[in-house]
Amino acid sequence: MRWLVLPGTIVVIAGCARALATKPADPAATVPVGASVASAPATAEASPASEKPGRLKAELLQDKGFHLVFGDVQQLKVALDFEESRWGLLQLIVGPGLRTVSSAGFNLQRLYRAYTAASYYGAEIVIELWKDGAKIGEVTEAGVRIGPEFSVPR
Repeated sequence: MRWLVLPGTIVVIAGCARALATKPADPAATVPVGASVASAPATAEASPASEKPGRLKAELLQDKGFHLVFGDVQQLKVALDFEESRWGLLQLIVGPGLRTVSSAGFNLQRLYRAYTAASYYGAEIVIELWKDGAKIGEVTEAGVRIGPEFSVPR
């Protein structure tokens, strides 16, 4: 343990070598939100080493903008829950509000912008839309896209 003394304060810096030395979980092995291990799609190729693993839900909700917008879509029941499987890929479980709320598309685009900001404007940001354990669409900078052509998980 090291001590750092600054005028008027004492700061303790503890070593975290063990935490830094542990290898993060393989993002290719994560199961999509709403899917069971048996129904998770098998990935043919390993993820590049440069991909960052996903953040915990609590960590992502610390971003005030994302927290506010996710609260809005959750209150409208457009979204029920989320999981970040890797940095820049948010898997969102959609609710009945996706079909019944007229502003669902607008609010999903707001969520996309908030998630992009919370992800520090990474290269490729995608929000996958999941319902009943299957991907039904996605939100990208191109907008909200739903249909069979957008049902393949990334």
